[in-house]
Amino acid sequence: MSLGCAIITYNEEKNLERTLKSVGFCSEIVIVDSYSKDRTVEIAKRYTDKVYTQEWLGYGKQKNFAINRLSTDWVLSLDADEVVSDALRKEIIDELKKPRHNAYALNFQLIFMGKPLKFGGVYPDYHVRLFRRGQYWFDDSDVHEGIRAEAVKMKNPIYHYSYDSLDDYFEKFNRYTTLAAKNRLNKGKRVSKLYPFLRFGFDLFKRFILKGAFLDGYPGCVYALLSSYYAFVKYAKLLELDRC
Repeated sequence: MSLGCAIITYNEEKNLERTLKSVGFCSEIVIVDSYSKDRTVEIAKRYTDKVYTQEWLGYGKQKNFAINRLSTDWVLSLDADEVVSDALRKEIIDELKKPRHNAYALNFQLIFMGKPLKFGGVYPDYHVRLFRRGQYWFDDSDVHEGIRAEAVKMKNPIYHYSYDSLDDYFEKFNRYTTLAAKNRLNKGKRVSKLYPFLRFGFDLFKRFILKGAFLDGYPGCVYALLSSYYAFVKYAKLLELDRC
């Protein structure tokens, strides 16, 4: 069974090589870049000759564009800041020798401030990213795109280096909260003016008290607080958009 890795990129020179080194066991690697302004394409070409450029289509459509350029039996779909652990690599290789299923959910572990987080409700975090080519596709959502499939969970983690720094976090924070608010508005979601405050309080209680974010030390506490504020801002932006 042949396995191909599909990766989408934009200005990922800090992350891409680490990811590409972790997927060297794949027989084919396809990278679709959205006209990066840094060394992303140069780095990509060191590892594969299947590097394409495509204007941004949205997360789901861009990933499907990359998948369509694979010729393998199986697809491993990754972002440029996601790294296959050594244990997961072995688990994938062993499983695909004689696959028992058509889709597998991989377990993502966030690396925040240099620490793999285990508490606060962030781990385990499963998403379907390994599947037979041609049978599944990402949906067209502008944010938090996914694949809807009955999938078996794999045990070992993918490491997610989502944020280089707090500056990087807040840059993404603004973009993603806006996309999330627009997505909810388009789906007809409506909330009261009280809801953002209630959601902030609920998330804070859940992450710190019920899910034990403090057990991850300072990084875990910072991430739990910021994630709770993320929920507040997302719904505050939804209210703002709903008035326009």
